[in-house]
Amino acid sequence: MNHTLHIQLSSCEGAVIRALGLIERRGFSLNSCSVSEADGNGRVMKVSVTSTRPGDLLKRQLERLHDVFYVELKPAVISKLQPPGIRPISRRI
Repeated sequence: MNHTLHIQLSSCEGAVIRALGLIERRGFSLNSCSVSEADGNGRVMKVSVTSTRPGDLLKRQLERLHDVFYVELKPAVISKLQPPGIRPISRRI
């Protein structure tokens, strides 16, 4: 299952590495990660992960880190792919 998290971190050294390390150690596979500067209050990190474990579990574990101010778990967007269909061919003879 895919999970997307928005994490607000302090701007101290190693905060991003500690958060990413926790994600990996807890068995979540990292799909994408982007980090940007916040409005003078540290950094904002957007992370997309995949795991069979619940995303709420990762959210609670990240909130325990000293450098983490806030974690928001975004609902997973499930996209159903339509199987390729076969178009009927009408023949007129």
